[in-house]
Amino acid sequence: MNPNFSIAISREGDHLFAQATNQPQLEIFPEADRDYFLKAVDAQITFVTDDRGRATELVLHQSGADQRAKRVE
Repeated sequence: MNPNFSIAISREGDHLFAQATNQPQLEIFPEADRDYFLKAVDAQITFVTDDRGRATELVLHQSGADQRAKRVE
């Protein structure tokens, strides 16, 4: 997103979590195959995938803005 802000996505069992820089880890909930929402804050995440179904980036939808973030290992 920018050099000082990132979102880490992790899995624990059947649950997915997002953790933004200097923020607590929050569970994300599916709305569709690639669309997720957070209950703790008014935000949604859409995963962009390649032809094999692997996430290559995400789009954070929050406060009327869409911010794209490329996947990094």
